[in-house]
Amino acid sequence: MRLVSASLSLIGLAAAGLLWWLLAGLIGEPRGAANMAMRLGLGLAALLPALIVLAAMILAHMLLRFASGAFDPLAGRDGRLLAVNQRVIGNTIEQMALFAPALLAWAAGAGPGEMRWVIALGPVFAAARLAFWAGYLIDPMARAAGMAPSFVASLVAIGAAALAWAG
Repeated sequence: MRLVSASLSLIGLAAAGLLWWLLAGLIGEPRGAANMAMRLGLGLAALLPALIVLAAMILAHMLLRFASGAFDPLAGRDGRLLAVNQRVIGNTIEQMALFAPALLAWAAGAGPGEMRWVIALGPVFAAARLAFWAGYLIDPMARAAGMAPSFVASLVAIGAAALAWAG
């Protein structure tokens, strides 16, 4: 089981790294990135994909609850799908509590040449959360393919922000 989890984590990390590199190459250096207000705005815009994913998770959960008739979450009638979705939403909020402020701190302290990497990390985080969600629905072990890259995206943002502000 640990080998499967570790393998899926490595596959997810490799895919996320490749996506980050490709997106950063497509973005290039944004105009106005020398201005901190513009960098913060770009950082906030980079969070939009993750917010869209979270909104989709919440909407799916609402529709599942409506379709199943399990309106009272305390009544003990939630099936596996509702339980999984609730855990996915909770974990995504926990991950975003790390990622969002770290990405904004990095954006604020980044040089203009770094902004393409800041901007590209937002969609990578969102894609990782989608992989987490899909994996969890397939099998709890399969969530590793999205968990590892979303957590590493947070660590990258934290580390890059710390370096930007330390130097």
